[in-house]
Amino acid sequence: MFRKCLIPVLLTFVLLAVVTGVAYAAPPNGVDHLRGRWDGAFNGLFGEDVSFRLLLDESRPDPNDPQAALYNGCMALQPEGQYAPVSARVVMLGNEQYDFTLFGTVGGAVIKLTGLIEARAPSVQDDSAGGAWQTSNEAADWSANHHDRRNPQCPEVRLGDDLYFQASVNAVVGIQPDEFRDEGNIIEGFSNIVSSGLQASLPDGSTVTVPFYTDLFSPNVNFVDIFRFLEGYPGLPAAGEVYTFTLLDVFGQPIPGATATDVWYACSMDAPRNVAATVDADGIHVVWDAAPSAPGFDPPNFIGFYQIELYPDGGGGFGFGSNGILSPAHLIPFDSFGGGAPGTPDGYDFGASLAEFDNGVYFFDVISFSEGFGAGSVGLECQIRAYEEQVRFEKSGGTVTLLP
Repeated sequence: MFRKCLIPVLLTFVLLAVVTGVAYAAPPNGVDHLRGRWDGAFNGLFGEDVSFRLLLDESRPDPNDPQAALYNGCMALQPEGQYAPVSARVVMLGNEQYDFTLFGTVGGAVIKLTGLIEARAPSVQDDSAGGAWQTSNEAADWSANHHDRRNPQCPEVRLGDDLYFQASVNAVVGIQPDEFRDEGNIIEGFSNIVSSGLQASLPDGSTVTVPFYTDLFSPNVNFVDIFRFLEGYPGLPAAGEVYTFTLLDVFGQPIPGATATDVWYACSMDAPRNVAATVDADGIHVVWDAAPSAPGFDPPNFIGFYQIELYPDGGGGFGFGSNGILSPAHLIPFDSFGGGAPGTPDGYDFGASLAEFDNGVYFFDVISFSEGFGAGSVGLECQIRAYEEQVRFEKSGGTVTLLP
């Protein structure tokens, strides 16, 4: 169900400087042979040959490889494209030759460059680079020449049509049978800007760094077109306070301009109640009492939604899920739906069908999700479930049996 991922290397090297805390040395003899401006061209990008300008800025040795270095910087299509951050890694091959890998964003698409740089010291403008570029659905060649070694100043990111960053904080509530509430919060962000993490500045003045994340409900988050960051924390968010989010570069430093804010107000709605299920040849038919409308929650009018999460009993990740459900009813299908398809009667299904499950015992929750409301509130606001409403069942061959 996942498209081919272009960047397992990125998920490794973007975090090296952040994790190790190594004291980095300056380039040999104080000269960085790759730093500065590079002018080049992508062959066949978006159906035509396109010029670009690459600015390689700060470099630090790769703490895991004495022959390699990491770079940050920025890149823009020419003549008037917007500069976006890049993360790069070079490996010294000898004789002023370097193996080169770079990730950046051009025209709203994340792009990977691989190839060879030849730095013909002491001259600069005869330095050359070239190789292959690849996006999620295209690939061809690129080439570039070194313009100068001056320390570049990448402009602040301008969020807009080509570059986006969305982040929010939302509450997570689980209601126990005695009505005691387990309360937590999730910080989550999405972007097409190449980045190593998300830094959240909390209302109490502290900061946290939110790592990469994906799950059954985000098969399009392949770290090619979209980067997703998510982490859970104890306690409800601070009501009425501003949370500020900033993307981090390859060295774990804030990317200027790549910021977003959210204000959280309340978990205003109830969990789905009186969840019931029946089984027939089509699958498990689930129904529940619609939760009353509340601020940020009115699914019949496309504000908020219900979600189903199905797990193996005893632990493990999602087996099946459906989100965006607007009606207080849903079918967990028996037959395969290809890993992702519109649900019945609405919503969208992800994961495996009942026919594809291993034999065993499973359970599912039905959850209410509200959207942000009030001044400055964006994204999701709250998710809430009642644990006593969980439904358990056993799968054995072609038979599904509901359990008490």
